[in-house]
Amino acid sequence: MILDDRYPVLETLEEKEGITLYRVEGGVVFFFQVRTPEDKERFYRYRAAIKRLEELGLVEAAVSAKPGRYYAFFPERPLARKAPPRAALEALAPLGFGPEHLAMAEEGVAYLSPWPLGSSWRALARGPSRLQPGFLLGVAPGLLLFLLGLWLFSQGVYRYFNPPEYAVPNLVGKTAREAFLLLKDTELRLEVVEGNDPAKPKEVVLAQEPPPGTRLRAGRTVRLTLNQARLNPLPELKGLRQEEAEARLSELGYRLAGVAQVESPEPLGTVLASDPPPGTPLPPGAPVRLLVSRGASLGPTVPLPQLTGLSQKEALFLLNAMGLQVQVEEVPSGAPPGTVLAQEPAPGTPMPPGSGVRLRVAARGEVRVGALSPLPAPKPEARTVTLALNLPPEVEGRQVRLVLVDDRGEHLVYEGEGREGLRVSGTYEAVGEAHFRLYLDGELFQEWAP
Repeated sequence: MILDDRYPVLETLEEKEGITLYRVEGGVVFFFQVRTPEDKERFYRYRAAIKRLEELGLVEAAVSAKPGRYYAFFPERPLARKAPPRAALEALAPLGFGPEHLAMAEEGVAYLSPWPLGSSWRALARGPSRLQPGFLLGVAPGLLLFLLGLWLFSQGVYRYFNPPEYAVPNLVGKTAREAFLLLKDTELRLEVVEGNDPAKPKEVVLAQEPPPGTRLRAGRTVRLTLNQARLNPLPELKGLRQEEAEARLSELGYRLAGVAQVESPEPLGTVLASDPPPGTPLPPGAPVRLLVSRGASLGPTVPLPQLTGLSQKEALFLLNAMGLQVQVEEVPSGAPPGTVLAQEPAPGTPMPPGSGVRLRVAARGEVRVGALSPLPAPKPEARTVTLALNLPPEVEGRQVRLVLVDDRGEHLVYEGEGREGLRVSGTYEAVGEAHFRLYLDGELFQEWAP
């Protein structure tokens, strides 16, 4: 197994409280399983403690806070039984760490443990740092060096004239750990690249190069494509027009599975909800259903007649007589100008007085959208709003989406991986009431008016 494509695991030393301690090449890794807000708070408190030790110059560490990759790596340092410095204890005390969490080296701190030191400290203390080869070298240095040189020379000559070859095993479908163990005893180099197939399990080999059965000499490279199976969260579609929501789903690679309409105070064609709900992780091509407003019910209903094939004038006359509102969209078509090509809702739909009907009418030239019968209300004037925001610490390692919402709908301001302190600023045009929304991993985190 290779952690984060960087640290090949040599052995697992200890695992408890959702944290696993690994011995890796060049050091040790504390790997956190973060599934709940409490798990995340514990990790960030641990990371803050490491930062305080780094500020004192007592420890070296590499910390990752990416989703699914919460860990701390400490390079290998010889352990020593000595008392922690007072400055380290004073810095760690407010965060709940004490001397029982510190493994000391000859100079500084070897690593900070998230739990009190026990069997893991003894296992590391028995590692390579306990060996003392100087004793043997001190007994007969000349003889040992001579024998070592002779052995290396003979091995080099043999390998030069007889380079070993290894048959590449079939690694597709294996886990990262299984692939590593199959290649562990060979002298082949391993190179890993990321792939993404949400239909297959995470950390499974999707492809390999060269193919199985190929014989390679020692030192050659086997390249593996490792599946990350990343799923994207479904965005918030509520409040958008149906056309805008459909375009958003198509852009993200999702499939519109159906549209249902219900009576609602919201304007005709406004999205009320989605199934599945916003923030649900979905693979590409996943089906999404929309619930759309049909307008408010103001009394008894009448069935909507068949309007397609009529002229625009005839259709407007019928709808005005029924007391219905009309929105006309002109689209380029080979049909005679003014012919009704489509209607929404469908014929036969019960329509209360004052509810809205959308017509698509044949026209030549550019598309024009207009509201007819009754006359539309005056549109709010456009205004300029200003944004100046430093992203908070909670965005670190999470997917960030910042939007501006006004009477025209939702407008994307920023989208990407969050970094603490990243500044997002600019001026934007808004119509009517406006406010900003900040989403973290698809969930609404903060909303405010400019």
